[in-house]
Amino acid sequence: MKINDNLKTALNTVVEKPTASESNPTSTIGPSSNSVNPPAADITTLSSQLQALQATIANSPVFDSKKVDMIRSEIESGQFSVDSGKVADGMVQDAIAFLKSK
Repeated sequence: MKINDNLKTALNTVVEKPTASESNPTSTIGPSSNSVNPPAADITTLSSQLQALQATIANSPVFDSKKVDMIRSEIESGQFSVDSGKVADGMVQDAIAFLKSK
């Protein structure tokens, strides 16, 4: 079974610059010259929001270290058990989600 890595393919895709005719389309399809343009995004506001999100993410733990330590001690003591039904259900749900995204 071959697994297609769409993310890797997308990252290696070359994006070409539009030609002069593509950047100034003369088609009659689309908004008319009488339409009002939407307001431009406020770069300062967006930048400050992005910086706030980056700070929040940087200060957030990537994982729950207490839970990892608890599981580690259960594994070492031989008390950790795997619920195979729960694992199987998770695999089926992941497969369904993958197939729906195609």
